[in-house]
Amino acid sequence: MKSIVTLTPEESKRLIAKAIVQMEVVHKARKDGIIGLARCSSCGYIVEELTGRKMDNIMRYCSGYITGPGSCAVLNTEQGKLLVLYHGQEKWLHYTEGNILKFIDEMDQDDVIIKSGNVIDPSGQVGTLVAHPSGGEAGYYLPYILAKGIHLIVPTLISKSIPFPLSRLLASLGTSRVRVDRTHGIVCGMIPLPGTVVTELDAIRLLSGAEALPIGLNGLGTGKGSVTLLVEGPEKEVDTAWEIINSIKGEPPLIELPSQCELCYIKNDPEKKSRCQGREPGEGVKIKSNF
Repeated sequence: MKSIVTLTPEESKRLIAKAIVQMEVVHKARKDGIIGLARCSSCGYIVEELTGRKMDNIMRYCSGYITGPGSCAVLNTEQGKLLVLYHGQEKWLHYTEGNILKFIDEMDQDDVIIKSGNVIDPSGQVGTLVAHPSGGEAGYYLPYILAKGIHLIVPTLISKSIPFPLSRLLASLGTSRVRVDRTHGIVCGMIPLPGTVVTELDAIRLLSGAEALPIGLNGLGTGKGSVTLLVEGPEKEVDTAWEIINSIKGEPPLIELPSQCELCYIKNDPEKKSRCQGREPGEGVKIKSNF
């Protein structure tokens, strides 16, 4: 049996979030271990699925995102609290209280960190944009993840596919390689995320058993950033996938936070060498990706 479905970026993120919370490693860590959720919109959806509660604004769970004017940071003062699930207990951290590093010494192969990517190459390797020279959140966690064997789960949309190896980007990007006056928004570098990648295709397989193939990327109007998939398999599995996908249709669009260039430390702090040229302030608009 076959069906054709279309998902907006927000619907894709919701679908992936539902699949990740059903993963065995997440089930185990949720009960007996530690789950750290990095700052990104994909993790905002996962927070909602784990807690069963809606957030006031998922964008406040981001550290940065990409809009038409370019890449932009969310000011610390605009960020919501960061969630760490500690042996089943919710630990909410204000930005002044630190992040997952507070728990990293206790984490091991039974624990989980979740961080989304910005691009995925043909072999399934994922990279994430980083605006801070130290590598930001991912840069802090990655040595511990690799050295201790902590599970890294990487939710990534198929619409972020690139047609060449990730290594080509890693060797070319860098906050000191690109001029600020030739950058839309913040100058970024990129680091790889060597974990378990979960795309819409993986989510459908995890939730229903059906297989999915992308047959169309992006669209017009409300279809910007969307993915169209062919779902196929035994009738029961395709029916299950169809029901799950229809249950998340209509997921509301994310709305970016108003620009606050005049307050942004990245743009205005001389010690940061003004890594952002700035952007025109204005009302929030619909966005399609984040970092």
